[in-house]
Amino acid sequence: MGRFLALMGSGENSPIMVTPHQKIIKATGNITNPINLSTPYGFQENKDELSAKIEKYFEVNVGTKVTTSTEISGSNWVFAGPGSPTYNLRHWRDSGLSLELTKLLERGSLVLASAAAMSIGAKVMPVYEMYKVGEDPYWLDGLNILENATGIKAAVIAHYNNAQGGTHDTRYCFAGQKRMTALESQLDSDIAILGIDEHTGIAFDLEAKSAEVFGKGVITFKRGEKIVTYENKATISISEFVN
Repeated sequence: MGRFLALMGSGENSPIMVTPHQKIIKATGNITNPINLSTPYGFQENKDELSAKIEKYFEVNVGTKVTTSTEISGSNWVFAGPGSPTYNLRHWRDSGLSLELTKLLERGSLVLASAAAMSIGAKVMPVYEMYKVGEDPYWLDGLNILENATGIKAAVIAHYNNAQGGTHDTRYCFAGQKRMTALESQLDSDIAILGIDEHTGIAFDLEAKSAEVFGKGVITFKRGEKIVTYENKATISISEFVN
């Protein structure tokens, strides 16, 4: 039985992610009670519609029937995706789900995208508070599931190459270069940035202690002035991110 922590920048329910999902499910082996955690988008009025869409994607495209729930004790494979990083952070922390997800990785796999992926780092960027409300750049303490599982102390930034703004800079999950520079200056020197492009992901094999990149873009690992990018199909020892 395999154990994986997979992080996706976006496109978690798109055609390009079908094969990565299938590979992780197959490698995990003997999937029991697969769960879609709806917490990241739990505040949205259309949450039931979103849950149904995710369930249909996995059943029709991936070939695995999942159930939307917040109870994961009997599961060895859990997915969570888009929504609000800060909303998700608060609810996973306060409900105890953060500890349950850490324990899940001792018996199975956790697949996270977008807001859910950003919640599990050492620090969390409050996207909506900065981009929509206009608050000055700042970090929140993350759930640190990434470091607990892999030893990698980093802030996870999904949508790293976002270009949705068109005439204005929305890279780095809508923060843009100016805000991102301010955020990086606030990080302790031992905390890195793990940037995940859209329609791109990285799967950490916790048994083999290695990672594989998949999707259209690149993974960017930045600590201080050192920047390394990894393209599709790159295989990396987890130790490269730790040392």
